[in-house]
Amino acid sequence: MSSADNIRNAFHVVYHTYENIHKLMDYCKTVASEQSNYVSVVDKFLRYKSDNDFSGWFIQNFILLFQNKDDIELENEWRDGPLYVMELELYNADLELEESKELPCIRLSKFEYESLQDWSSGCSPANHWRFYYPLRNDDIMDIQKDGDYLYITPIDQEASNRYYWGVNKITSKRIPLTDITADNVVELVFKTFDSL
Repeated sequence: MSSADNIRNAFHVVYHTYENIHKLMDYCKTVASEQSNYVSVVDKFLRYKSDNDFSGWFIQNFILLFQNKDDIELENEWRDGPLYVMELELYNADLELEESKELPCIRLSKFEYESLQDWSSGCSPANHWRFYYPLRNDDIMDIQKDGDYLYITPIDQEASNRYYWGVNKITSKRIPLTDITADNVVELVFKTFDSL
C-alpha cells in the first residue's frame, strides 16, 4: 500500500469516527432530557483547537456538560448543583503504549463546587481545559485511582480556584467507548452519573 493510500484511508476512518461521535453526542443530549434527570447545559461541545500546535489540528477528545434538571436554576443559567462531564477520549499522545490500550473511552465525571452562583452564563468551547486537566494534573490535584474510577481533590485549593473554577471534588469513571450503544446509553451514561 502506498503512502497516499495510507493517508487517504486514515482520513476516511477519522472522518467517519467524527461523524459517529457527532451522532452520539446529539443522541446523548436528546436522551438526557427525555429519559434521565439530566439536561445539557452548553449547546456546543468543548474541545482543544490550535493553529500553532499540530495536535490541535484534530480533535482528540470531546466534552459535554450536563446538570441535574431537579437542581434549582440560577440567574446565570447554571443550576445549583454539580456539573456532570461526559468526555469522549479517542487519543492521547501523552500516554504510554500500555495506557493507550484503554482508549477510546468515555470518562463520566461529577465535578463538585462550593457554588456556581457567581459564574458567568455559558461556557466557551475553549474552556475544555478546565474539565480536561483536573483529571490529569497531579501538580494541582490529588488523583487516586481505583480500577476504572478516579477520586480527585485539590492539593492546592487556591490553584483549583484560579485554574479550574474552584472544583472541590471530582469522582470519575471510565467506560470503553465501544460498549456504548443506542440501547444502553441511558444505563451506561446517565445511570453512571446517578451513582457518582
